[in-house]
Amino acid sequence: MIFSRKSDYGLRALMYLADRRARGPVTLSEIAEKLMIPKAFLSKILQQLARKGVVRSLKGPSGGFVLAVEPEEVTLQEILTEIDGPTRVFECFATESDCTLYGDCLMREVFGEVEDQIGKVLERYTLADFGLKDKTAGTPAEA
Repeated sequence: MIFSRKSDYGLRALMYLADRRARGPVTLSEIAEKLMIPKAFLSKILQQLARKGVVRSLKGPSGGFVLAVEPEEVTLQEILTEIDGPTRVFECFATESDCTLYGDCLMREVFGEVEDQIGKVLERYTLADFGLKDKTAGTPAEA
């Protein structure tokens, strides 16, 4: 598996925050409920992203989470790396110490290229590219 559930949840939460940026802080409960993400797990992910400066946590009755970066300035590659570390097709490609066959591996070059290409694609997209669409837009008004 290339991306973890943690990356999936984190990315979806950031997209949600980006979409609601103008409305101010969004509570953990709202994000968890709307995106169907376990609240405790989401809390850990957002705390990690707050430590990295991607989101800000605001305390108090009108508190919650806000995006701390401009949506058009942060790429999917940067976000996924912040959450899970470098993209790996196979874990054994990480370092020579992870695999006894590292130096003689016949697949390392090919899958290294795959990792590079995945990274290049993820670098082309930012959070701004994933604005949530109004699901009612374009539907006829009810009479």
